[in-house]
Amino acid sequence: MFVENYRLDTMLGGQAQTVIPYPKISEEDWQKWKAFLPVKSVPFGKKVLLRKTKTFLQTAYGIPFDVYHEMVRGADYFEEIEVWGKREIRKDPIAVGIAANGERHLICRWGMDKLIPFERIKHRSWLYQIQNFGVVLLTSENFWFGTAVAALFGIGYIALWLNA
Repeated sequence: MFVENYRLDTMLGGQAQTVIPYPKISEEDWQKWKAFLPVKSVPFGKKVLLRKTKTFLQTAYGIPFDVYHEMVRGADYFEEIEVWGKREIRKDPIAVGIAANGERHLICRWGMDKLIPFERIKHRSWLYQIQNFGVVLLTSENFWFGTAVAALFGIGYIALWLNA
């Protein structure tokens, strides 16, 4: 298991450099992360994290113990913590802290294999967006209803043309 912790524990003169010790995610980078990891799990508040056991979070959400520990460490800084991942597989999920002002901060990410570098994710984000659009389209009831109507209309039109 690979876990990357993004906590910034650097101190200058006894003072932390930032109020929130996790890097802020820019809006542009957030769009790339959402394209790569489009599914959000149930958001976790501090009370939920402290009430649930490590074993429960591991079993229910696939959150490793090291990630759970870092989420608990970061819970004081955020209104809630979200876990974002893929639809069908647990590939490189991320834990994101949501501050009171709505800003997102990267807490950690993890995966079974070596993690995909964010630079590669950024360069391929257009592919992930197309893939996500395709999944949304194919799971849409309106798409299948429209396809069925178009097929029936087309078959009826061909039948009329053949009988003419």
